[in-house]
Amino acid sequence: MKSKMLVSLVLAGLCASSASAVSFDVFGHVGTAYNFGIDRVDGDKIWHGGATGRLGVELGFGSISFGVGASGGLPYAVSGPFLKELYFDRAKDVKWYNWISDLYLKFDTSMFSFVGGRYNLSEFFDGKDGKNPNGVDWFSGLNEGLSFKLDTRYLTWWGIYSYETMSFGAKNPGRMGNDLMGFHQYSGYGKNGHYLSTGFDINVVDKVYLDPFVTFITGDNLLQAGGKVDMKFGDTKFQSTTVLRGMFQQEDGRAQTFLGWADQEFMFSNILFFGAGYYIVGDKSNIFYNAEKTRFYGNNFGGENHFFSAGNEVWYIFAGVKNKFFEFDFLYSDGDYKEVSTIASIYLVNKKDYKLSIGGGWVKENGYDQGVAFTKFSF
Repeated sequence: MKSKMLVSLVLAGLCASSASAVSFDVFGHVGTAYNFGIDRVDGDKIWHGGATGRLGVELGFGSISFGVGASGGLPYAVSGPFLKELYFDRAKDVKWYNWISDLYLKFDTSMFSFVGGRYNLSEFFDGKDGKNPNGVDWFSGLNEGLSFKLDTRYLTWWGIYSYETMSFGAKNPGRMGNDLMGFHQYSGYGKNGHYLSTGFDINVVDKVYLDPFVTFITGDNLLQAGGKVDMKFGDTKFQSTTVLRGMFQQEDGRAQTFLGWADQEFMFSNILFFGAGYYIVGDKSNIFYNAEKTRFYGNNFGGENHFFSAGNEVWYIFAGVKNKFFEFDFLYSDGDYKEVSTIASIYLVNKKDYKLSIGGGWVKENGYDQGVAFTKFSF
């Protein structure tokens, strides 16, 4: 039934826009990462690699477009006891897993945008470069459902409906190597669960963004309400960015909880940055999240950390370099989550439509040491 409805929508859209010029875009990535576990677990060093890929095409007919794509993943060179099935579905089989990851219809104008089917939700809201300011901080990756945004000069109203999601491991957009170490096929939110979220992005003269939101997940009857204040001041020589986040959560059968989070970054010449942050979680329940935008690398290459567990109180400092050819991140955190990470990446090619990078580094999270290496070609 779902496929018949989608086909009908596509045909209707194509007929309505047959007079428009046709565009053809290819999208996706291919890459691999390897974790050289330094510490021993049950007497063995855990070494394991992951390779992921995604390939799709989008046909555009003016404001209407249709996309289709497939994705796959492969664990390889696994040494020592494999870390459960966290990174790949049925990972112990050690073979390719693939899935129809993209099948969508999109309507896009300067004021209103809508997408339905299976699609890249992160790109829809964040843009291809990941730099569009918005309040969609707790959801990313590939989604089966619907999304929309109604955009005006100073106010954007957005909404998300999700039936299932798919991921390439860690869902942490913006971290180097974050989508290379796992593959989870589309799955839902428990028994009869549906994810609904909506919010507003309020732009105050391009300096201050106010982003309230509310999320509800059926089945568990989980309610979240909160928001973000994002303040940017300065110019290309020096810029200060302050982000304050807050959230209240209520779920049937569990105690209420909350999250408070502050992050301060200073950047010089759009290249060198440093800063600090702090967050606290109520001590009665964990915070649920589909994805997160922390600065941590603890889950990117094979970790199993819940950063927002009940009672967590964490502070961190960070520094780095970012330009067209090179990225470097350093982070130190302490409290209820401990991490020291140094990750670097070199762009061998960095064009608007495609990028090729290689990188690696070291991550120590909650006492577990990992040496990591990765490479990625995205387009």
